[in-house]
Amino acid sequence: MNDEVLINKAIRILRSGGVIIYPTETVYGLGADATNHLAINKIFEIKRRDKFKPLLIAFSSVEMAKKYVWWNKYADILAKKYLPGPLSLVLSIKDDSIDENVYQGGIKVGIRIPKNELVLKIINSFNKPITSTSANISGEKPPIKVEDISEDVKNKVDLIIDKGECETKIPSTIVDVSSYPPRLIREGAIKFEEILKTLNSTVQ
Repeated sequence: MNDEVLINKAIRILRSGGVIIYPTETVYGLGADATNHLAINKIFEIKRRDKFKPLLIAFSSVEMAKKYVWWNKYADILAKKYLPGPLSLVLSIKDDSIDENVYQGGIKVGIRIPKNELVLKIINSFNKPITSTSANISGEKPPIKVEDISEDVKNKVDLIIDKGECETKIPSTIVDVSSYPPRLIREGAIKFEEILKTLNSTVQ
């Protein structure tokens, strides 16, 4: 299946409330329409994930993200250096079309822009954010190739996009930049120390 066919199939599935497995530069993810309540419930069921744990969502560009979250200068500084890439930013929600189960009734959501051209094309053509959570049962090791994904997870999705082993092999770093100073949620592929240096050298 060539990339154009894959993209069109993925979009059809996402529009119908289905779930896809897709590659990023970090790990393989589970993707569903972030504005579709039933689709989001499927993600929690597949992962056997506690409902009180929020989900990251993926965008195709900063411009797209700005429609859904309150962008600020801290996000802008980090986006210019690291995105697309293995950094997730937590920002205040602007658009209430994002399903509340994504952010668990809070006022913030974690967003990322994956460094994977195929996935960016899918999200851009779909024209809405999709979930960006690892394609595994909660508590298990995040998969860096399709062979690492459990059959239980594979059997519950509508499409698997296999593009070999992920490049970074470490989940994204998650940083809350909704206010200053930033707060580390999870350290991953990018060291928090490096992020602080980037901000401190720019924010006066």
